Amino acid sequence: MTRMRTPLVAATLMLSLAAAANSQAADVDKAIEYRQDALGVMAWQIGPLGDMAQGKIEFDAETFTRRAENLAAVAPLPWEGFVEGSLQGDGHGIETDALADIGENWDDFESRQQSLIEESAKLAELAQGDDVAAMRRQVAAVAKTCKGCHDNYKAE
Repeated sequence: MTRMRTPLVAATLMLSLAAAANSQAADVDKAIEYRQDALGVMAWQIGPLGDMAQGKIEFDAETFTRRAENLAAVAPLPWEGFVEGSLQGDGHGIETDALADIGENWDDFESRQQSLIEESAKLAELAQGDDVAAMRRQVAAVAKTCKGCHDNYKAE
């Protein structure tokens, strides 16, 4: 029963966040808030996955699967919040770590988004099985996509 509700909850969250972003896409302040919130949701999911993968906390298959599914469900969401005029130096007055380099390298930024979405989906798929070593390696692959984007497009 829990497995069936988890995708439903994730889908509901995804639709709610997407609807909120669509109705406020022109509002830079709301776009920044939206993407920061969505990225925070992603961090909330991947944190324990990384801890389990690194052996910092005990591996729990049910928790791992739930968080991997949630991460895959929310991975596509933050990117629509990167609207024109919402990056550092754009004069909006909102604190953001999103560097102006995003706008100058949009194709690369989009490619990195797609990699994260794909790697997260692969993690959710692997979480359905019993190959814990493969799951651990895939958490590392997801984290690598996050790091690559942060290294290039996020202020320290």
